[in-house]
Amino acid sequence: MRYLLILLFVAFVPLPLLALDGLFQITGSGWSIHDTRGPGQVLMLATILLLVLGFVHFVARDSLVDFFAHYLRNWRRALSGFLMMLALGWGVVIAVYLLAWLLGFVHFSPEAWDALTWRIAERTAVALLVVLVLATTEELIFRSFIMRFIRTDTSAAVTVGAVVFSSLIFAAVHNPTDLAAWFTAEEFPLFVGLFLLGVLLCTTYIVTGSFWGGVAIHSALLGSKVFLRRTHLLEVELGSFWLGDSDDIRRAPLVWLLFAGMALAIYLMRHRINPRVAVERPVVSTAAFPATATGKAVTGI
Repeated sequence: MRYLLILLFVAFVPLPLLALDGLFQITGSGWSIHDTRGPGQVLMLATILLLVLGFVHFVARDSLVDFFAHYLRNWRRALSGFLMMLALGWGVVIAVYLLAWLLGFVHFSPEAWDALTWRIAERTAVALLVVLVLATTEELIFRSFIMRFIRTDTSAAVTVGAVVFSSLIFAAVHNPTDLAAWFTAEEFPLFVGLFLLGVLLCTTYIVTGSFWGGVAIHSALLGSKVFLRRTHLLEVELGSFWLGDSDDIRRAPLVWLLFAGMALAIYLMRHRINPRVAVERPVVSTAAFPATATGKAVTGI
């Protein structure tokens, strides 16, 4: 039933978004829900977040006040988990680029370094803050809402189902206007990359017991992409099998292995990570496991 409710919700979401896009056109704002930046993207994400909050309150019957109040009361553990996973994420990114540099796939650009100015640095910093907001929004929607709503207990079958289903939704909605395109040879590699990224972020949330853990990993991975696009300090040689021929590295088999490897490594470290930073114990639907609203439920991941 919960899977059906999520599917019905996902099918409904495009309707208010289309209405919003129509409002943009009527007012002549020049904005669009398809914008990758600017007010159009912000208003689109805000609309989706409001719809999610409405679903959580009226359908899932989860207490939003209890959820966020619990995180506020445990802000030290939440911050600790965020910083731990942020350091891990950036550490892995730097290690991968160093390995790619040693293998000859990545080259440092002296020209870009010479052209680096305070204005570029300022714009890069602002872009990284936007990345943090975007990562937080997506983690609340796809992990704290969808994955957590479906995960009604900590059994392996329920957990795998919740992770796989929410990751499929996460990948699919990155192109909601043409879902059939995912089955083409050109777009399927990106779908695989997004799905594995979703699995990594779900695993991080469950293991850390805090959605801020997923925000940290998400911010590190997306932030590295934004940093390089803004500064052009590193040049990646495309065209090989492992790196593909697209500037979207989520299409590359090497990045698929990175996402899968990180998910496995984080899962294997669960007994060391969870006791130190967990805010939710366990990460399951509050409606199905009411004690999690106050954090007094039995420990489980």
